[in-house]
Amino acid sequence: MSEAASSIAVVTQSVIAGLVAGLCLLQVIWWRSDRGRSGSGWLLTWTVAIAVLLSVNIGLSTLAVTDGSYSSVVFVRAQVLAVCVVLAVPTVRAFTGGPPVRPWVIAATAAFALRAGIWLTTDLVLVDGSGAAMARGPLSVPTFCLPLAAVAAYVVLALRRVRDRRTLVVIAGTSVVSVVLLTLPYLAPVGPWTHPLTVVWTVPLAGGLTALGLRRLAVVERDARRQHAMRDAVADLGTSAWYATDADGLLVEAESAAQRVLRDPSIHASLEPLPRGRFAARLVGAGGPSEHDDTRRFLDELARVVSTAAERITLGRDLERAAFTDSLTGLPNRRALDRHLADVLVRARQDRSRQAVLHCDIDGFKVENDLHGHTWGDELLVRTAAHLRRCVAADDVVARFGGDEFVVVVQQPGSDDELVALANRIRHGLTDDGDRALPLLSVGVAGWCPLAGGEPDHLLRQAGTAMLESKRRRSGVVVFDDALRARMQADEELRRELGIALVEDEFTAYFQPVVEAASMRVVGVEVLARWDHGGRIRMPGEWLSFAEETGLIVPIGRRVLAVARTGAQGMGLPVMVNVAARQLAEPGFVDQLIADWGSADWRTLTLEITESALLQDIPHVLAALQVLRGLGARIAIDDFGTGYSSFARLATLPVDVLKIDRAFVDAVTTDQGRAVVAAIVSLADAYDLDVVAEGVETVQQLDALVELGVPKLQGYLLGRPAPGRPRPVAVPRPAPAAQS
Repeated sequence: MSEAASSIAVVTQSVIAGLVAGLCLLQVIWWRSDRGRSGSGWLLTWTVAIAVLLSVNIGLSTLAVTDGSYSSVVFVRAQVLAVCVVLAVPTVRAFTGGPPVRPWVIAATAAFALRAGIWLTTDLVLVDGSGAAMARGPLSVPTFCLPLAAVAAYVVLALRRVRDRRTLVVIAGTSVVSVVLLTLPYLAPVGPWTHPLTVVWTVPLAGGLTALGLRRLAVVERDARRQHAMRDAVADLGTSAWYATDADGLLVEAESAAQRVLRDPSIHASLEPLPRGRFAARLVGAGGPSEHDDTRRFLDELARVVSTAAERITLGRDLERAAFTDSLTGLPNRRALDRHLADVLVRARQDRSRQAVLHCDIDGFKVENDLHGHTWGDELLVRTAAHLRRCVAADDVVARFGGDEFVVVVQQPGSDDELVALANRIRHGLTDDGDRALPLLSVGVAGWCPLAGGEPDHLLRQAGTAMLESKRRRSGVVVFDDALRARMQADEELRRELGIALVEDEFTAYFQPVVEAASMRVVGVEVLARWDHGGRIRMPGEWLSFAEETGLIVPIGRRVLAVARTGAQGMGLPVMVNVAARQLAEPGFVDQLIADWGSADWRTLTLEITESALLQDIPHVLAALQVLRGLGARIAIDDFGTGYSSFARLATLPVDVLKIDRAFVDAVTTDQGRAVVAAIVSLADAYDLDVVAEGVETVQQLDALVELGVPKLQGYLLGRPAPGRPRPVAVPRPAPAAQS
């Protein structure tokens, strides 16, 4: 080998080394980014093997031919070359998706191993391993071409599976060039170019595969950027969906995002409503659904966000509608009324305009329900709602206030006469239903003006007060005026004073004696509530009905019962305590009574309940009274004869005492009055009930009651209510009742 040729060979290999180093650097960058997803791992491994082969070649070029290690380095180079040829198989498969490589790798490896064995044991591969006479043996080329043919055959099979034309051309072209370059050293005589050619053959194939890999990497990075853009678009749309109130606007945003990310202006979106508040959103291009998995998944995710948001928006609207709409009549409910009235008054203050509210109530609605059933009651409410809508203007609001009460907000009320005319149309406007006459409506009218001011709740209370006054007067229509305002202010003052009285414990108990008719002996007392307000005793007539309406009677009644307990223990007499209907309606009435009275002396307690209160809620009341009777308490019907029950119902009621109303006692001196009292006494005897006549104020009444056999009496004639133990009153002793 001439010195010039050797220098050229070294320079050539150095250039190849630089090229291989550049390929290694590119492949390392590719491998770090790709992590083997596009064949970068096998290509990097193959290029490293090429670098090793190149290092061996350069080392071989620097050794003298006569050097003893020269033949050993040639053998090592041959084995590294064999490794490079075998590694080409999995590398090509990584880029082509060819058939399994195991049989081909085993075949090529076995062939190269056989060649190495022949090399070491014979001179058939290398005739002379030292000196200038070193030459190839007869099996050098065949033993190398055999595994090379196996690798080439695999490459051909792999290329048949390639669908990408560019990949096919690059791999096929570079493979042919590499095979030609690889065979040249074995076809030409050994010379200065033999060593470089054993490496140069790898450059075309490695360069081509690297170019394909970098192209793939660019595609992968482009796809990664696209995936990031898709995720960002879905995330942004999801954020917008949280605050969206219009599904159509969100659909447009999804369509715009899909067109921008996919760079396809033909994509269009649609939203289709489904049953039960569900929605189906779709995003498709002009060519129909996409065949790419990531594109289809991206469009599906956008559609899912839109459809879910549409369902949430629809559900929210339905819930808001349900929260502010009466389910039976379809009218706004009380919450909606409060909100609407507040808005109306704000605008009215700005416009300095007048407003009006009509509070309507169906007369006798409870009777209608009891007589004809709840289905008819619901139908009556629906008809009333429709009737009110027909009576008012389109911009007026009709709301169901609760129960059988409705409220109309009139935004352009006109004069008071026009409001009264409207109220009368509302009162009489319900049409008859065949043979069934529909009830009338009681209407209360209240006006509002900017000068008068006031809050929505205050205006509603005024209209409600006028409506209650119309029921009391039986006039049907009442306009809230100064007189009602004064009464309303008085009620507010009374409520305030009652609240203070409860806090400062101003309620006390007075005791009125109950005497035995035969002996005029005091056998018990009735406990009566009194209000000691600033040193003046306020009688129940001033505040009792108001306390019952407002519910304040409940704490007042509990206070009186505690005083009655103390009085019964101090006087050693049975006590009778009034129980209001509002107290009976309390869910925890029995528990409260047991807590206030204690656990003993129940037989000294008689609870007085009005006949009408006893019939308001039969199951609840009967259950409570049965429990109290089981403890030993007695139950008395107060004002008996003025309620709505028939005498026959006494057999089903838990009753021990009948208290004859003072109206019958006043008339007992007449023939009709005597007959009524005699009937009550006979009825009590039939059901084994005790009888007390209350309101006895004259000796004539006393004589008549004793004569009719009434066993116990009560009234001013026999003793007035007093804060302490009642004193006996000297009255003429009546003659005993005649014995038959």
